[in-house]
Amino acid sequence: MAARSENRDSSSRPIDAPSVVDGALSDGGPAGERPEWPTDASSDALVGSWRIWQRRRGHRTSTDDLLTAWLAVATAGRPVARYADIGCGIGSVLLMTAHALRPAVCVGVEAQPQSVAMARRSVAELPDAPPITIVESDLRDVGPEQLGGSFDLVTGSPPYLPVSTGIVSPDPQRAACRFELRGGVEGYCEAAARLLTPNGGFCLVFQTTWDARVLAAGRAAGLHLTHRADVRTRAAQTAPFLSVYRFGREPCGLEARELAVRGDDGEITPEYAAARALLGLGV
Repeated sequence: MAARSENRDSSSRPIDAPSVVDGALSDGGPAGERPEWPTDASSDALVGSWRIWQRRRGHRTSTDDLLTAWLAVATAGRPVARYADIGCGIGSVLLMTAHALRPAVCVGVEAQPQSVAMARRSVAELPDAPPITIVESDLRDVGPEQLGGSFDLVTGSPPYLPVSTGIVSPDPQRAACRFELRGGVEGYCEAAARLLTPNGGFCLVFQTTWDARVLAAGRAAGLHLTHRADVRTRAAQTAPFLSVYRFGREPCGLEARELAVRGDDGEITPEYAAARALLGLGV
């Protein structure tokens, strides 16, 4: 996936500079050796003056991440005091959503050690950021008691592929962002259901071909679909490739929309440009 800007060196602040949520939650993570810093890491522009550490040949920010953050921001409806991104990876969705909404508390949960280290370094180097903590944990193991309370907004960008459907990369970070090594969309919905406040919302992205599975996972977790956006990569395509969903605890009328990323001329569509603008991104 292509980077959004040219690379530059970052400042030398500590990789895992600590944050505290409400004086109770530390991002220290489990004890153990730090993962080796990747040789292909670069600090790239993300949104505004915020930058993100990502690998040239590993987990990178993507259109999927942008769409998840966009729907989360577009459907927020009220100020968000507490926000969590589960399975946050290198922090793409977490940072774009936090930059737009400025919650008082932001928490990312990630189990893959290299992604944790990169997300923590990105957070440590942010200018003028709200409090953001990266917790090293399997999202299936966390609840309000571990994260200092419930959340008004939860986001997630699950891996799309069951392990049985392809060849798992020997690169641990690349494998974790593509394959369901620690559960799939079902685990994400269950975790979100534990974490949400009564009026909270859970936004996630998934390949549209798995739509029935996503909806079943939401129902099994006691969640109700309130918004969805079906996304085509080109306007001429007849079927969407990605869908972005928002679930809540209470049923209500479904708000559905469609958008295409690029028109038949190859240029970004006005609706996708508007989605980027809502997050503070240029075209």
